[in-house]
Amino acid sequence: MTVVYEGEFCNGDSLNYLLYEMQGVSKGKVVEDIISTMRSKGKSPDFLLCIGDDRSDEDMFESIARSVSNPALPTISKVFACTVGQKPSMAEYYLDDTSEVINLLEGLACPSAPSSSIITSQEL
Repeated sequence: MTVVYEGEFCNGDSLNYLLYEMQGVSKGKVVEDIISTMRSKGKSPDFLLCIGDDRSDEDMFESIARSVSNPALPTISKVFACTVGQKPSMAEYYLDDTSEVINLLEGLACPSAPSSSIITSQEL
């Protein structure tokens, strides 16, 4: 294992940490492998949502950006890379805090009711 990021761990009165990752394994690599496996089976994802809140998530956001921008690969219809908190990030979208993450996920989990205000071309 290799130390790739220093962060919080309890050291007396101060709070610090260390994040350890196995060499060659990252969130970005996992996303690439999932997308690659789906595409190799002829099933490119039609929706991709990745949410993260720290530096270790940036590999994932960068990986998504590469996959989406590669014209040689099948397109992914809807892609949402979200970082939690306003900060520089490769993510295209921002959520302010974990309560916004929960609201987003709850909204995705609830099917929307058909709108009665939609007017079809035949009704015009």
